[in-house]
Amino acid sequence: MKTFTKKILTVTLSSIGMLTLQAATAYSADENTPFDGPYIGVGAAINKSNSGASITPSATTTLESKSKLSEGIYVGYGKQMDQVYLGIEGGFYFNGNVTPTATFGATSAGLKSKNTLDLSARAGFVAGKALIYGVTGYTSTNYETTDLVVNAQKRLNGIRYGGGIEYAITPNASFRAEYTHANYKEWDVASGTNNITFDPSEHRFVIGSVFRF
Repeated sequence: MKTFTKKILTVTLSSIGMLTLQAATAYSADENTPFDGPYIGVGAAINKSNSGASITPSATTTLESKSKLSEGIYVGYGKQMDQVYLGIEGGFYFNGNVTPTATFGATSAGLKSKNTLDLSARAGFVAGKALIYGVTGYTSTNYETTDLVVNAQKRLNGIRYGGGIEYAITPNASFRAEYTHANYKEWDVASGTNNITFDPSEHRFVIGSVFRF
């Protein structure tokens, strides 16, 4: 699986370069509104996840968060009105396999995030070739438990929010750096005589490329 993830990451980073190179020769967009219109992009991300687990009956719990690499693709539409920007975006991310854990007594439970779907709104202002924006919206991640007697899988919904900056290198192409935080719905999982309540959260930093058409 690590080899597969590395291949996906390589393809993602290569795509960033290809989109940027391709866009560098295209000037169909309006130079005065470089962030206007539909777009597609690819990005590489660093995720830091936490299981947020607790146990019933009560026990001393040790939580361990983990960082991982992921990669994704996003599409959206934005409207630039002078210096004001409004937009909507959907994204899909392939998450890495590093698993945050929670240890209590003799039990050590892991929570693996397999993939994430996002649907968010963006709003910001344009200063020259730079777009500074805030983002908020819906996120949904497919989670799977590990190291339990009987493991379970469930897609949890949540809220994602944060902000970023996008810089236009041509009227059609831009680079993006974005930070978001996500909080998910709690998930109760039975493990023998114990009940584990997962309350997952995530920090995500994305560097990507955007091509408008």
